[in-house]
Amino acid sequence: MKKHFLLLPLLALAVPAAAQRTEIIGRVGLGLFKFSGTGTEHTSFINYSNDFGEPNGYTNNPYSNRFGTGVSFGARAQHVGQKNGLLAFDLGYEWLRNRSTITQLYYSPALTSSFRGAYSADGNTNLATRNVTAFLGLGHRFQVGTIEIDALAGPEAAYVFGFSEKGSGTYNGNLNWAIEQRDRAFNRFDARLRADATAWYHRVGVNASYSYGFINYRGNQLGGNSDASARILRLGLAYRLR
Repeated sequence: MKKHFLLLPLLALAVPAAAQRTEIIGRVGLGLFKFSGTGTEHTSFINYSNDFGEPNGYTNNPYSNRFGTGVSFGARAQHVGQKNGLLAFDLGYEWLRNRSTITQLYYSPALTSSFRGAYSADGNTNLATRNVTAFLGLGHRFQVGTIEIDALAGPEAAYVFGFSEKGSGTYNGNLNWAIEQRDRAFNRFDARLRADATAWYHRVGVNASYSYGFINYRGNQLGGNSDASARILRLGLAYRLR
C-alpha cells in the first residue's frame, strides 16, 4: 500500500513532463524582399557607359520599394510546453532580391567623355543579397479541429552579404542595355523583428513570416540622411522531422 502512495508523486511529475516535447523542423519557400524608407524609390534610371567597348552601368538608386522574389530555407528547434507554450530557435539562409523599374538611361560613350545622352528606357534591375539569419521566437500553439497553428514573434539577427546587381532592357527605341555589378554595397549586420505562423496538418505545415528591419542600408553614404531598411515576407512549406 505504501508503494502505491509513493508512486503518486512520481506520476504527478511525469504527466507534465510527458506533455512537453522538442520538435525539429525543416522549412523551404519563397522570399519576397524590398526596402522601405525615405531613400527608396519605385522607379529609377541607369547610368550607362561603353568604355573601351565594354558595356558598364548601374542603377542610380538600387534600393527599391518593390518586392522581388528569392528563396528561403532553414531549420528550427522548437520546444512545446505543457500548456502549448512555444520557444523556438530558427537558423536560416536566404537569397533575396528586390526589383527596380527602369524608366530612363543616361548614356556616355566612355567614362572620360563629356557627352551625356538621356534616353527613355524600359526594363528592370534586381539588387540581390544573401542572408544568414537567427530567429528566437516565443509564442503559443492553438488547436483548431485537426489543425495546429503555431504563432511566434521575437527578434531576428541577420548577416547580409554578397550584394550584387543585375538587369536588362532597351533604350532609345530598340537598343539593348544590360548591367551586372558585384559588391554593389557593403556587407552588414541587420537587426529585425519577426512574426511567424505555421499551420500544421500532422507533420506537414504551411509557413508564413514577416521581418521588419531596423538597420539603414544607406547609412554609410555621404551627403544625405535618407534611409532604406529591409522588409521580408516568406511563404513556404515546413516539415516536422520529429
